[in-house]
Amino acid sequence: MYVQHSVHINQPVEKCSAALERGPRTWFPRLQAGNASEVGLRVAGVSVRKRVTVELGEPESKGAWTNVPISWRATFPEQLFPVLVGRLELVPVDPRETRLTVSGMYEPPLGRLGALIDDAVMHSVADATVREVTESIAKQLESIA
Repeated sequence: MYVQHSVHINQPVEKCSAALERGPRTWFPRLQAGNASEVGLRVAGVSVRKRVTVELGEPESKGAWTNVPISWRATFPEQLFPVLVGRLELVPVDPRETRLTVSGMYEPPLGRLGALIDDAVMHSVADATVREVTESIAKQLESIA
């Protein structure tokens, strides 16, 4: 399954890319020792989070575009939650604005049952989780760029 969310940041792409170069602890939300974090969503104003291990590659620049490989997996119970594998992408919108996109793929766990659950509920949860992570990263980049 594919998930993606994009937001605009009121900073030039060069500043946002430079912020990524400073290391993920400055821009990835709630990143702790051992690359542990929590991802999730808000339901009726209440934050619902799952502890995950995050893997982030080095920022790769191609012209004005910057990509960072990204993945996360639940810490417990791993077999009940999908692994997201994707990327973070920065692209210029204009000289003063940058588009941040976080996108990725995941396979629902638990075979056919997992696919049915994903169709019914979990894909919406995955979309909301990627949206929350993207918006959190955007806030960090906007404030530190």
